[in-house]
Amino acid sequence: MNFKNYLTIFTVSISITLLSGSVEFRSCKTYVKVEKNLEKGEEFGLLAMEKEPDNAYIPYFMARFIYRPQKMIEKAGDMYLKAINTKDTKLERSFKTGSGKNQIWIKTVHQAITTQGVDWFNYGLDAEKKGDYQLAIKYFQMASIFDSNLKAQSYNAMAFIYFNNNNIDSTFQYIDKAIDISTKNPELLLELKMNKISFLSNQKRIDEAFKIYEAMPKNQLTAIQKVQIFELYKDNNDCNTALEMGIELFPILENDFSTPMSILSGFAFNMAVCYWRKADIVYDEIINNWGALETKDVSSDLVELYLTKAEKCKENYGSAKDYFRLSLDYEENEGEGTKKYKKDMRKRMRYVDNEIISILKDKLSK
Repeated sequence: MNFKNYLTIFTVSISITLLSGSVEFRSCKTYVKVEKNLEKGEEFGLLAMEKEPDNAYIPYFMARFIYRPQKMIEKAGDMYLKAINTKDTKLERSFKTGSGKNQIWIKTVHQAITTQGVDWFNYGLDAEKKGDYQLAIKYFQMASIFDSNLKAQSYNAMAFIYFNNNNIDSTFQYIDKAIDISTKNPELLLELKMNKISFLSNQKRIDEAFKIYEAMPKNQLTAIQKVQIFELYKDNNDCNTALEMGIELFPILENDFSTPMSILSGFAFNMAVCYWRKADIVYDEIINNWGALETKDVSSDLVELYLTKAEKCKENYGSAKDYFRLSLDYEENEGEGTKKYKKDMRKRMRYVDNEIISILKDKLSK
């Protein structure tokens, strides 16, 4: 060993000896920092935790310098939790975080762990993408503990996992927690309430969803959030209100190049469904009263009334056809079902024109 390397090891060893408590922790740091033997470092770190259970720096050290370098994320998180649940202590070496006016010195273990919250939130997202939902929930829980500023986002993410796995009680438990702690963040609060509306709508709890919506600042809703409200009205079979919103909203979404194609396709499809429903209501009314229209003494006023209804019915089927076509234009897949619906609307238009409107017009001409 040359003199320079010997001097470096000697200096590190002296520093470790001066700054450490137990022999076990000194050994742990020597193995990690000097010999780069993380396995031995872990062995002595665990022994050090038994010797110094009140030293928060030991589990912090193990998380940062033993487990994270080995990508043992779950173990690192567990160690950070142990450190947080132990009385705070100073770091052996302070460090800066942030930049400019936002730059601060991190001087204690608990402060240092706060800087890890975003990483654990992202680990949660990665685990969720891989389908490991239990691990994702654990990481989101850790993120919420490491950094209190991430509690609402973490609870929101957990609510979606529970929702997608059909655990409805836990879904509302965590979305409500997220809402309760976000009262001082209006933008986030609005997003969380919209998420709850979506959950309620899915569960057919429409009245509860509308109660939340009615108390929200309507002028602060984004275009995408207005799509959710449109769908809420549609799901409540209020297609008139839904279409009033949709007619204004669809061009805005079309002209915004950031709008995902899937949103445009789905929105157009739902617009088509609403027009289809409106047309069917009028069609059923005409058919149910067709017997009265076929009588010899039927008044021209009644015939004109139902002729107007029939023309509106045809118009609504036409609008449904047009929006199914728009849905296909924005749909990334083949959309065979949507093609079938579009053709069906054309057939219905032809039927209303040939079998209803033409007959009613003949009656008026006689």
